[in-house]
Amino acid sequence: MKKTILYIFAIIGIISLISKMVGFYQTEKLTREYWKNCEKVEIGMTLNEAREIIGDLKYKYWTQHQNSGGIMVSEIQGELKYTLEYPMVFAGSDNMRLEFDPNTLRVTDIFCGE
Repeated sequence: MKKTILYIFAIIGIISLISKMVGFYQTEKLTREYWKNCEKVEIGMTLNEAREIIGDLKYKYWTQHQNSGGIMVSEIQGELKYTLEYPMVFAGSDNMRLEFDPNTLRVTDIFCGE
């Protein structure tokens, strides 16, 4: 009886591990695609045009999500800075982000990550 329970738990653990690995692979693949498409974005584009080029517009999220960028507002030297930040690739040092003007929703600066 005890061996059967241990086998069941071992099988559940293996299935959970495989599921996590597949999920990680899918997320990483999507994030790397975003980073590759970031090079095509140009300053002056609308945020929707930039998101369409990057590829996350199909997810229709404006909040941080594993499949989409999230709008972040930060204050630097008394000035508000609005950015659309994307998930970091595995072992990356910084997020990919698009800085934009909140009034016109046009891209003002691009950082494709490191």
